[in-house]
Amino acid sequence: MKNQVKRLVVAAISSSSVFALTWIWYQSTDKQQNSHTNEKPLAYVGKVVDDIQRRPATRLLWQLVNSGEPLYDGEAIRTSDRGEVRIQFTDSDRYLDLEPESLIVIKKSQGEIALDLMEGSLFVNAKAGNEDGNAPGLVLNSANGKVDLSQASASLSKGSGNSVDVQVLEGKASVKSKDGKSQEISTGSFGALGASGLQFDKNSVKITSPNLQKPVAMNADDLQPIPIKWSGFPANAQVSLFTGTNRREMKEMAKAPAGDSVIMAKLPFGKHYWKLVAKSADGESLGESPIYRTEIQARYAPTVTFPTADVEIPAHTNPFDMTFKWQKSDDTRQMTLQVWSDAKLTQPIATKTFTTEDSYTMPGLQEGTYYWRMTSYFNDSDKPVLGKMQKFSVKFTEMLKQASAEAAAPTPAPKPEVKPLAFTMTESQMTQYFVDAPKVNMSWGTENMQNVSAYRVRLHDETQTAADVQPVEVKENKLTAAVPKPGRYIASIEAVDKDGQVVGSGTSQAITVTPMPILKAPLFIPAEGPLQASMDGRSTLEWNKIDGAADYELVIKKDGKELKRTKYKNTSTAIRNLLPGEYEVMISAQDTYGRAGETGPVRKLIVPDKSNLKAPTLKKIKVN
Repeated sequence: MKNQVKRLVVAAISSSSVFALTWIWYQSTDKQQNSHTNEKPLAYVGKVVDDIQRRPATRLLWQLVNSGEPLYDGEAIRTSDRGEVRIQFTDSDRYLDLEPESLIVIKKSQGEIALDLMEGSLFVNAKAGNEDGNAPGLVLNSANGKVDLSQASASLSKGSGNSVDVQVLEGKASVKSKDGKSQEISTGSFGALGASGLQFDKNSVKITSPNLQKPVAMNADDLQPIPIKWSGFPANAQVSLFTGTNRREMKEMAKAPAGDSVIMAKLPFGKHYWKLVAKSADGESLGESPIYRTEIQARYAPTVTFPTADVEIPAHTNPFDMTFKWQKSDDTRQMTLQVWSDAKLTQPIATKTFTTEDSYTMPGLQEGTYYWRMTSYFNDSDKPVLGKMQKFSVKFTEMLKQASAEAAAPTPAPKPEVKPLAFTMTESQMTQYFVDAPKVNMSWGTENMQNVSAYRVRLHDETQTAADVQPVEVKENKLTAAVPKPGRYIASIEAVDKDGQVVGSGTSQAITVTPMPILKAPLFIPAEGPLQASMDGRSTLEWNKIDGAADYELVIKKDGKELKRTKYKNTSTAIRNLLPGEYEVMISAQDTYGRAGETGPVRKLIVPDKSNLKAPTLKKIKVN
C-alpha cells in the first residue's frame, strides 16, 4: 500500500513539473511574440485576398494576418486555396506575391533575406529594389541549393520532390547547387533546381506577348482578344493554349494553325494561369512552356454625371457658362476633356487635362449643339481609354431672348435674372442596397417650387444614353423604380411648369444598386484558445456585437453531433448541465431580414470533470 501511494505522489509531482515548465515556456514565447521593440521588421503585409495566416518562429499556432502588419525573422506565411498576399520588403521597392495554397518562411541570415518555399508558387519583383544598391540580398533556399534573386524578377514554384522551378522574367538570377556549382539564368530562361543541379528547359520557349510582369489593361466596354506570341517551338509544331484559374486545373482553350506562333485568346477579366503545349502532326509531344499567370484588368473612362447624353440645357445667360462633372477611377493618373462645335469633330473649342479634379466650367458658350468626350490614362499604361462621344445642346430661354430683344430697343427695360432650379440629393442615396429585388429610391429638394408643376425623371444604365430612355413624370419630389439588375445607374431630373415647359434641370447623379451583404461572423471572446467552463460546470459564452444583427444563433456539438441550437438577442449566455468533456461551439448572426450571416470558426469548449464544491461533512452522530 505504501509503495502504491509513493508511486502516485511521484507521478503527481512529475506531471505538475511538466505542466509548470510548459506554462512557463508558453508565457515566455508569448511575450517574445508580442514584443519586437528592438527588432526591425523584414517586410510588411500588403494587399490580402481571402484568408492569409502567419506563424511566428516561436509559436505553434497559426494566426490570421491583415494588411499593414509587420513580418519578422523566422515567420511563416501560408495562403488558402483562394488566398493571395503581397509582401512588401522594408527599405526597398521589392515585393513578392504569394499564390493560393502556398507556404513560405522568411528569414534573415548573414545580411540577406532568405525565403524557404515549402509549397506552392510565388512571384518576386526584386530587380527594381536593387537599383539603389542599399537593399540586402534576396535569396531562395531549397534542399538542392540556393537561388540569388537580388537582380531579378522571377516566378518560382515547388516542383516534384524537393525541386524548385525558376523562371526569370527580367534581369538575372544566380543559382548555386548543393555541390557548389554556380550557374546564371537570364531574362526569359526557365530551369528546375533538383538533386542533380540546375536543368534548363530544352525547348527554350520565349514569350514575346503579353508582358509577363504587367497586367493586361483593357477598356471595360470593349474587351478584345489578347495576342499570345512565342518563339522556340519547332517550325511545324501544332501549339495549343491551356488556361485555368489555378496551376493544377487547366483545359485546352485554343489551338494555333500548324506553323503559326500566335494565338488570339478570348479571356474574360480576372486572373488566369496558362501554358503552351506543342505537338507534331502525329500527336507526338514536342514540349511545353512553363506556366504563366496573367491578369486582365478592366479600365473605365470617367463616369459622366453632367451633362447627360443628348440633353437640352436651358441657358439663362448669354454667353452661357457650362459645367462638366464626372467621377474618375481610383487608379486614374490623368483625364482629358475634349469639346467640339461640329459633328465631324473638325472644330475643337477646348482640350483640358486634369489629374484630381471632378468638374470643369467652360465659359462663353453660345446657343447650339456641342460634342464632347472624356479620356482616361492609367498609372501602369500609356494607352488611353476613350469614353463615349456625347452631345448636348444649349438653348436660350424665351425670357432670355425677350430680354435680349428689349435690351436692343431704344428704351430698354431691365429684367430680373431668372435663377435655375436647384436639386439636391442626399449622400446616402448614392449607394443603395436591396434584399429581394433591385430598385432605386429617389427623393430630392427643390428651390422655387412655386414654378414647378411636375418632374420628369430619367433613370438608365450607365451604358445607355438619356435620349433612349422614356422619362417618368411625377407630381411629388420622390420616386421608387425597379431596375432589372444590380449595377450603376444615372438619374437626371427636369422640372416643368403648368404649360409643360422645362423651367429647370438638376445635375445628374450616379447611383449604385448592390445586394445587401450578409452579416459578418461574430467572434467568441477571448479570440484564441479553447473556451473553458468554470469548476461548477457553468459555461459562460460571450461574443462581439455585430451591427445590424437581430439575433445570434449558438450551436453546440460533440463529436460532430449537434446537441443544441439556440437563438439569443444579447451577446452572452450561461449554459448549465453540460457533462464533462470537449464540445464544439459555433456562433452566427441573423439580420433583420431573417437572413443567416457567416458562421464563425469552430471553437473548443472544455467542461472539466472536477468541481469546486466540497463534499458534506458529518458534524455529529447521535445514537439512542
